[in-house]
Amino acid sequence: MSVHSGQLQTLLPRESLLWVFAAQLVVLLPHFAHLPIWLVFAWCIAVYWRLEVFRGRREIPGRVVKLVAVSLAVAGLAMTYRRWFALEPMVALLAVSFTLKNIELLSRRDAMLSLMLAYFLAATLFVFDQTIPYALYGVFSLLVITAALVAQQGSGSARAGRALGLSAKLLAQAVPVMLVLFVVMPRLGPLWAVPQNTSAASTGISDSMSPGDFSRLSKSDKPALRISFDGPVPPPEQRYWRGLVYTHFDGRRWSEPGITGNRWAGRRSRVRGEGEQSLPAVGPRYRYQVIQEASHNPWLFAMATPHSGTRGVRTTDEDTLIYRNPVGSRLAYDVRSWPRDSIPAQSQLSAAELRRHLQLPDSGNPEARAWAVARRQEGMDAEAISQALLTMYNRSFTYTLQPPALGANTVDEFLFGTRQGFCEHFANSYVFTMRAAGVPARVVAGYQGGEWVEQQEYLLVRQYDAHAWAEIWLPERGWVRVDPTASVAPQRIRDGLQSAAAEEFMQDAFLPLHKIPFVTRLRLQWDMINYRWYRTVVSFDAERQEGLLRRLLGEISPLRVAIFLGTPMAIALVALLIWLKLSSRGPALAPADRVYLRFCKRMARAGLPRNPGEAPGDYARRVEREWPALGPMVLRITLAYEKAAFADDTGALKQLRRLVRVFWPLRLSARSGISTNSLPTSAR
Repeated sequence: MSVHSGQLQTLLPRESLLWVFAAQLVVLLPHFAHLPIWLVFAWCIAVYWRLEVFRGRREIPGRVVKLVAVSLAVAGLAMTYRRWFALEPMVALLAVSFTLKNIELLSRRDAMLSLMLAYFLAATLFVFDQTIPYALYGVFSLLVITAALVAQQGSGSARAGRALGLSAKLLAQAVPVMLVLFVVMPRLGPLWAVPQNTSAASTGISDSMSPGDFSRLSKSDKPALRISFDGPVPPPEQRYWRGLVYTHFDGRRWSEPGITGNRWAGRRSRVRGEGEQSLPAVGPRYRYQVIQEASHNPWLFAMATPHSGTRGVRTTDEDTLIYRNPVGSRLAYDVRSWPRDSIPAQSQLSAAELRRHLQLPDSGNPEARAWAVARRQEGMDAEAISQALLTMYNRSFTYTLQPPALGANTVDEFLFGTRQGFCEHFANSYVFTMRAAGVPARVVAGYQGGEWVEQQEYLLVRQYDAHAWAEIWLPERGWVRVDPTASVAPQRIRDGLQSAAAEEFMQDAFLPLHKIPFVTRLRLQWDMINYRWYRTVVSFDAERQEGLLRRLLGEISPLRVAIFLGTPMAIALVALLIWLKLSSRGPALAPADRVYLRFCKRMARAGLPRNPGEAPGDYARRVEREWPALGPMVLRITLAYEKAAFADDTGALKQLRRLVRVFWPLRLSARSGISTNSLPTSAR
């Protein structure tokens, strides 16, 4: 191995090298789920190569090999990710820097640079998740990285106990500073506002719907939304959290042209600008904040006629909300919802909107088409046809989580064959039939219901609360919500899915934990903790910061903020000075030594101090010569001290304390009738 002579003195020892690799592994471990598999293998190979170099079995790669390695890494990133300005490629770039640095990890300077990169990569943990387990793991990562830094200092600092102990002390000392900075530092835009990678898998409500999609969501009890209200809480039958509107039907699948998982485009889903937002004069019926879990889709969820003042949130023409980027992590947004009857209804649909909401395939489902035409020929209007269809659902249909499979004519087979279905079956058949009767209609997808958490006063909406319903256009009223599922299973709307399909609910779960009350309560408690964590810590934005500072300071001004910052710093400085003064006094004295020093101080005040370096026995004999009346008492004290100090005699220590407690030289002399002429000269 060819290494310059100047580097030989600073080569990393084995323990320091292992600490660097340990810090890298701890930081990279949570990212293995996001990183491409080739990068994980490349890091392992680089670590193995560097360890072989340490053993003398390999040589440090030359410039040509390093250039080839860099070129392959960049090419791999370019082939893996379709765009560079996204979270995953940025994290992968840091991991690549780890990998490439390992092949030339020689000196302490190289180790320091690698560990600095580790701090940055540890911060990216919270780009993907801000839950409590990730926060605890982030603290653990900081502990290991700081311990690895300590291990680079030499002189036994690489020992695990010493490195981790000093790292824990440093982090503990930084906690007060961290808390103060968390409260007063200006809130900047979070790193996780950077777009997520387009290849991320979406979760929850999809951008299209076909029979069976929502019944699959009913098997997941993962949280989807957490909603807290500023004011009244809507009753269960009004808890419709709309997210998507489907208008195009291809014979089996409902979708919305212009909607994709990464952007919301096209005139059909046009976003209303702030200037176009027509807010009624009457106040909103509901004000609430939604905390939405990551879905990797841009659509948000709210009740009808919503408006949000949260930055990046916009309202569409279909009365839904969208975000400027796919929701890659938990997102909190405020919403106001107005009653639809307080907003003037559109007088009529345009020709393009009419075609859009009456669109049907040219063929298919002839029985449903014939039924709709027959109702129209009977002279029924839109409301009468709707009521006739809902009555048919109510009389002869069954709500089930395990509906039979449907063939090509999904609506006919459901309406006139199986008559068993989930919410998407009812919404699909209802909208198709209403369109066949000439009534503009559309499918709305989102969530319905939720579990009210009394302790924290928020509504917990889970994935199994996913729901599909319909809306029809009535000239005098505009768009009106119609939920065909409510005609078949009203308990689904009132009490939730678990009540409506108790026997089938989560039937395929590997462990039916929802049937164990203790586990259910435990999971709810954990969700409440997560909710409070997000409200208090993760979503601590500029508005919340300003409110907290106003409560603490009364008025936000540079002087008050300076006092707020300076006071704890001054207290900490004074405490540090006191600690330094106390620690400079040397090691703590043994109990026997403290008691004996008290005896010596009293003798010094009486005029007979102990000389520096004078042994206790010599001092006792000198007292006996110069002050005979106190000789016996001083001798007893000295003997008790020697037994307690050198023989570790607890009985002697008790005797020493008792003797010194009553030993006052001048008082004892006065009681004995000793004249002042017999006292030492300094005591007269």
